[in-house]
Amino acid sequence: MGVTSDLLAATDDLSEILSRLAQRARAVTNAEYAAISTFDDDGVLERFVYDGIDERAAQRLGNPPAGRGLLGELARRDRPLRLDDLTAHPLSVGWPPGHPDMAVFLGVPIRAGGRTIGSLYMTRTRGQVPFTEADELAAVLLALQAAVSVATAVARERSGRLFLLEERERIAHDLHDGTIQSLYALGLETDALLVAREYPPEVAEVLRHSVKRINELIGDIRQYITMLEAEAPAHNPDIARDVPFVIRQLVPPGIDTVVNITAAALQELSARDAEDLLYIAREALSNAVRHASPNKIAVDLRQDRDQTALTVQDNGAGFDPANVRHGLGTITMRTRAERLGGELTVLGIPGMGTTVRVSIPRRNND
Repeated sequence: MGVTSDLLAATDDLSEILSRLAQRARAVTNAEYAAISTFDDDGVLERFVYDGIDERAAQRLGNPPAGRGLLGELARRDRPLRLDDLTAHPLSVGWPPGHPDMAVFLGVPIRAGGRTIGSLYMTRTRGQVPFTEADELAAVLLALQAAVSVATAVARERSGRLFLLEERERIAHDLHDGTIQSLYALGLETDALLVAREYPPEVAEVLRHSVKRINELIGDIRQYITMLEAEAPAHNPDIARDVPFVIRQLVPPGIDTVVNITAAALQELSARDAEDLLYIAREALSNAVRHASPNKIAVDLRQDRDQTALTVQDNGAGFDPANVRHGLGTITMRTRAERLGGELTVLGIPGMGTTVRVSIPRRNND
């Protein structure tokens, strides 16, 4: 018990806990590759963290597994599963191009509260020796030791997600009932001044511009409230799943979308990281649809040695940087990028489209 406790004592971050457990599972079973997943209350795979595949290979593989086939079956099991050749199992769905040819398999459920909350997976490539009963016992003991830490970290992350949703709802309510109403009243008062008397042309122009700007601010805030109140997936934030969800919400038919999200980039993102990056992606997509009239939008999340970068690019109207008006959405994107410790770049070229890019430092790049 002490070994696993020491392994996890320095962190309460779910991503870091899962990463350390995957490393430990690989070591105690002498596996070539290891991974760990968590499942939601419906048995749907939420997190998948691996060890043993180098970053370049992981980037080529693209999206992490969705939890179908054999991995999904393990969410419903309460006992280990040991196979000499997992590809011969009737639920095996095969590998994407470039994936190591894994055959020898050991899957062990992580149980807490009477249900399977996650699983450990250990594999060896074809031709290697099968896992033994001793390997299975070592993995079972690790799963037993890890169950409390994983359950606690999952609950903490879900509580944080619930708090964020509740806070978003509160902010939306305050903006609608407070800020918008005050701006609306100010706009009416300014407009009434224009009607009440004659002003010198330059003063009248300032007042008309003020009314126009107030109306633009109200529009910006209404759009922001719509995004705050937009229906969100019930599970924890996961960009690989949630970006397609947002695209279905915001992007009308007729605009082609391309999504490329690498497993390596997802590996170390916390729930808060994912929340902020998802907001930036949503705002960039919304701006492209509302202002740029593109016929193609691409969303890309990838990682190199020093940074993780999210890029949203469209081929629409673009903009002239000298004349662009930065609304509330752009300001909030920059605020979230700063909270991530990163940098936001918005590049527009008239007639050639817009690129929104946020890059954040690697969390685990030892």
